[in-house]
Amino acid sequence: MRRTENQYRILEALTGLEDFLECGPPPYSAADVVFMVGGNVRNTSRTLKLLEARGMVLSEFKQRDQWCEVPKPGHYPRSIRCYWSIATLEEDQARVKAWLAGAEERSRAAIDKLLTMR
Repeated sequence: MRRTENQYRILEALTGLEDFLECGPPPYSAADVVFMVGGNVRNTSRTLKLLEARGMVLSEFKQRDQWCEVPKPGHYPRSIRCYWSIATLEEDQARVKAWLAGAEERSRAAIDKLLTMR
């Protein structure tokens, strides 16, 4: 089966090989993928569903806060479909677990750095 350049870029973005500072750890929503590789959410969602049908990605629903203007502007919890790359699923899940385990330490270091910048 042939992969387009767009599919290749999407799969690369889903591998979670970043340091997670820009988009956070995987799994990533279609909007996250668009932020990383460009494009638009509608086409990216369609491509992700195609890749899932081909067995190249795995989706799950995650509860996330999302910006919304209605009923009043703010972040509201919403169930969002997010995707993992099948090729690197186990490695990505292990890296996410390690990343989340070090969150408190990174937060303390960031606060200490901000407090010393006066």
